[in-house]
Order: sequence, then C-alpha cells, then structure tokens
Amino acid sequence: MHEVEVSSVVLPAARELLEQLSPRAILESAEIYEIHETNADGTEFTVSVEGNEMTIAFTELEDGYEYTFVDGGGTFEERYSRLTVEGGAETRVTAVTRYSFDSRWSFVLNRLGAGTVTTELETTIYNLVQRTYADESDAEPHDA
Repeated sequence: MHEVEVSSVVLPAARELLEQLSPRAILESAEIYEIHETNADGTEFTVSVEGNEMTIAFTELEDGYEYTFVDGGGTFEERYSRLTVEGGAETRVTAVTRYSFDSRWSFVLNRLGAGTVTTELETTIYNLVQRTYADESDAEPHDA
C-alpha cells in the first residue's frame, strides 16, 4: 500500500466547513469525477474518470468522511481515502489516500500515482474551502 497525505490550515471555522462537507461536495470538489448515479441515502456513487467507471462508498465520521473505491476503483487494486476537519485555535483539513495497484509495474505506478493523488487531494481541499466562502458570502445580508 502506498499512502499520500495532504494537510492544510484554512480560514473557515471547522464548524462552517463541516456544514458544507458531504460525499457529493467531496467528489465535485476533486474536479475529476463525473457523477452518474447516487444511491437513495447519498452514500454510494457511481462515477467515471477518463472513461473508467467505478463505485465509491462513503461513511460519515464525526469529523469528516472516509470513502472506499469498491473493487479498487478502475486502475487501483485497492483505494481508500479519508478527509477530516479539526477545529481548535485553527482549522486543519487533512486528506489521506491509501492505494495499491495490481500490476507487475506497481512500484512505478505507485510513484506516478502519488503525484496525481496529491493533486486530487489538494484540489479537493482548496475547492471545499472556496465553497464554504461562497456559501458564507451568499448568507450575508447585502446592501440595497
């Protein structure tokens, strides 16, 4: 298993960020998934990335979500991610992905995949923060 972790200190309060956090928000914020179907309770999504269709199952945590790519999710043998928000003096968002490839080229693929997964996690965190800012500004009263 290979692991990638991205952590950022962000300005929105943890409570505000957690209010915006959902499985759909995570997938949309990554900017790489095309969402095709969602189950009734919104915890399982059928998505595609560059023509590879996969299922992603989410579990809500007290401080975020964990999600598993069912049957490895396309090119991966296994893939598991967790996105959490910690409050306190500052808000920290941490995204961790563990993955492996089922290939004789796994060593090379793990190294190449690390850059792609890091970019995906950074993009997800950035866009989740931007969504929170957008929702906060929409909620503020506007001068007439």
